[in-house]
Amino acid sequence: MPQKLHITIIQDNDTKNKAYIDLVKHYHDIKLVDVNSVSHDDIMRSAVIIVQVDLNDPNSISPLKDIMALPERCHIPTFFLLREFSRREVVQANTLGATDYIVYPCPNHIFIQTLEDLINKTVEKAWSKLTEVQEEALKVCLKVVEKTFHNASKGLEVSQKEVKDSCKLIVEATAKDGLNDWMDAIRQHHNSTYRHSMMVCGYLVSFGMLIGIKKTDLQTLAVGGMIHDIGKAAIPLEILEKPSELTCSERKIMEQHPVDSRIILANAKWDEMLIDIAVHHHENLDGSGYPDGLKGNQISDIVRAASIANVFTDLTDKRSYKPAMTAEKAIETMLAMGNQLDIDLIKAFRPVVLTGES
Repeated sequence: MPQKLHITIIQDNDTKNKAYIDLVKHYHDIKLVDVNSVSHDDIMRSAVIIVQVDLNDPNSISPLKDIMALPERCHIPTFFLLREFSRREVVQANTLGATDYIVYPCPNHIFIQTLEDLINKTVEKAWSKLTEVQEEALKVCLKVVEKTFHNASKGLEVSQKEVKDSCKLIVEATAKDGLNDWMDAIRQHHNSTYRHSMMVCGYLVSFGMLIGIKKTDLQTLAVGGMIHDIGKAAIPLEILEKPSELTCSERKIMEQHPVDSRIILANAKWDEMLIDIAVHHHENLDGSGYPDGLKGNQISDIVRAASIANVFTDLTDKRSYKPAMTAEKAIETMLAMGNQLDIDLIKAFRPVVLTGES
């Protein structure tokens, strides 16, 4: 999970339906401010502004106009919560300078997804500071990941060509400019599916380069990393994006995603090696993993590598309910996992993440 942002929430005395505030607190730091008391400092400190006022009340509109007219505010994404989807409210929000809006109340996962999409637009603008190859790889892969997971969630065919073509860019970007800068950029993105898929993909490619895998096989590693969790497209968003730990019943649903991956990729006639990665990257060498309880030599070398990249990404990615481990601590944790992961491969993987390359 990327760094928490400071979000200013502007309300008026008539504001109701405030349940979203506790939800936002799971992800970000917030400050509640009355529309008549917003300071210049409140605006300057804001990464995002949420506005929830009566857009039909002149007593709220007048001070809000002054706030929205501040030159500094123009560069800050501003998210309006409308009471109803009416022409009057939409026009008023747009006239005041809304970057985006949503009718509230609405389901929690829709609210958070809309807010995070707004934040991501700002994150993606910063990609222009990367090299041309890195920026192109991130932008193309974002579109491909979003389209691929959308199609899978709707039962549509998952295009192999688009994924493979985008993964060529990842190999090129990593070979030319290394892993560090674009991995840092990915960590700031708030689309958890994209972030996780790209981080596993990046680690696998960098690992492959380190141990001398040829370019065509590096592309296969990249594709395996990008689509290793494709089965999560079948998981309900309220579980997939839940800001707290999963319950036992929710975890059982989540653990079905490798089975769904098998169905999605087999139906589209994907390569068996890529299906193997997607289905078995949660298997453990001691047989304690899922979904098939494979153990020892039943688990291929490429799946073992994918498992290491996946576990490392999970351990070092901050979540709202757990801090991120340092790379060194994550490697120590993985080495201490007994017979679950391939110890020799972890030791070979260590230079990828402990030499300033991640």
